[in-house]
Amino acid sequence: MIVALQEGRFWSEGKFVSTMFRRDMKVLIYNGADKDYAELCVKDFNNMSPVLTEHILRSACSYCLECLNRWAEIDKRDEIESAMSVDVSPDMAPEKLLKCMTPLTLSVRESQDGQVGWQAEFDCQWEPEKGMEIVVLGGKLLYLGAFCDNSPWDSFPDDDSSNHAVRC
Repeated sequence: MIVALQEGRFWSEGKFVSTMFRRDMKVLIYNGADKDYAELCVKDFNNMSPVLTEHILRSACSYCLECLNRWAEIDKRDEIESAMSVDVSPDMAPEKLLKCMTPLTLSVRESQDGQVGWQAEFDCQWEPEKGMEIVVLGGKLLYLGAFCDNSPWDSFPDDDSSNHAVRC
């Protein structure tokens, strides 16, 4: 349930409790979307299917490993890994990464086709500069990678190497 909703010029801002992360999260409801639709998006976020949750976690693991390899190229991998809440390895259980992710914002834009779609922004310990973005439409993971402020109705090409959702 969305609470403390305040209207702004381009969006309304409120908050809700994320059941997966057991903490408050900010919700932005862009002009064109209404509170009832935003409540559907919050419900969808809080009640992800096991298949979607697994896809998100596998994609986050892929994103994490790629980021750590990029940090190694500039001799910062050890610094980043030492600050992480878990030891990372290619064969780790992906759900362990939940300890390294902090949900920030669920963004809701007007539905263009009647489906429920949302975009979520996270801080993540493996990418302290760009964070992580998750985009879901109709219960399907469309994008997981660095924050780019995508919309569920953007185009997500299958050959986009920065999109870990299509790589996993």
